[in-house]
Amino acid sequence: MNVVQKYNGRCVDSIDKIKAIARHVAETRQEGDGLVIVASAMGRTTDRLIKMAQEVSSDIPKRELDALLATGEQQSVALLAIALNDLGVPAVSLTGLQSGFITNDYHTHARIKTLNTENVEEIIKQGKVAVVAGFQGASEDGDVTTLGRGGADITAVAIAAQLGWPCEVYSTTDGLYTVDPDIYPQAKKISSITYEEMMELANLGSDKLETRSVELAKKYGVELFLGKALERDKSKGTYIMNNDNLLVEEMPVTGMSIQEDVTIFTMRNIKNDGRTVAECFKILGELDINVDMISQQSMGKDTCSVSFSCTRDQGRELKKRIDAAEIFKGVTVDCEEDLAMISLVGVGMATHSGVASEVFNVLAANDIKYYQITTSEISISVTVDMEWKSKAAIALAEAFEL
Repeated sequence: MNVVQKYNGRCVDSIDKIKAIARHVAETRQEGDGLVIVASAMGRTTDRLIKMAQEVSSDIPKRELDALLATGEQQSVALLAIALNDLGVPAVSLTGLQSGFITNDYHTHARIKTLNTENVEEIIKQGKVAVVAGFQGASEDGDVTTLGRGGADITAVAIAAQLGWPCEVYSTTDGLYTVDPDIYPQAKKISSITYEEMMELANLGSDKLETRSVELAKKYGVELFLGKALERDKSKGTYIMNNDNLLVEEMPVTGMSIQEDVTIFTMRNIKNDGRTVAECFKILGELDINVDMISQQSMGKDTCSVSFSCTRDQGRELKKRIDAAEIFKGVTVDCEEDLAMISLVGVGMATHSGVASEVFNVLAANDIKYYQITTSEISISVTVDMEWKSKAAIALAEAFEL
């Protein structure tokens, strides 16, 4: 079987775990199988490297930060290739550039422009395992770039799409659950889910897959599987597939995602001419802030207010930019911090009424105050104070039988 396998940082956070993955590959790989392994940096290496950079300077050039962060994945794949070769499995490690990833020059959050997998395919033709550093590529000028948090998922899916192979994503948990089991131990395992639901869950806080990777998988028809590293029984994982191939049950809600570190950023006394709001969202784009729960409300003939959610650090950085810009003179800013966003997701919502009503009833019955609300065809999200996060999640999970 030809397959791309991706292992997250927890799967490779020690030499013993790297050796275990190598043994697993040696035991399960059949002659003639094509295998590409994509690995993340070991454990919390990325966080450690960022901390080191911050100790050196408070003003870190993004180009240099990318050059630094890329070393984490290179360490993982080199060690894994060494371990595989030691067991008699020929393997070659590759950086993002060597794997053919050419990106734009937007450092720390680059996007793929072209992908040429000739090197990877040549290694496979030689009967070797290609071990690819996730999360990274290079600009057309040859500068190292990184794809942002979760970028190794994007690397794996992109290679799978190019090769026309399925992609298996491994972590230390056995697939996807309806709710985070650490919050709701009665959560149920999800054996299969649609691309649309997985994208929505990822976008709304689930850390199982990066949103852009699911988008790529859907666009190019990549078969995705989530599972636990070293587990041979694939029935214990979660398959992500087209809606056409999935039996949608009567339950309107498939799963729940919970996002912490949510801030509601509100601007008041904005000139109602469109220009000021447009300038705000221009700054959001420059700061690479993807906002949720956007609402605008007229406050009179000439002014309006705009609210949206972001992280605390993003909100504070945005406030600095707004305070310094002349166009926002007279605008007041409020930041409601320490919130959590709880989202219910399911393709069944498109044909089931009363989901929003039930959400509000459950929160009211449990005396849980909520702030902003947003809905799409397949999701509904509410923000609550962090102290009410677990209570709200458990109450909603019980109400919707998750």
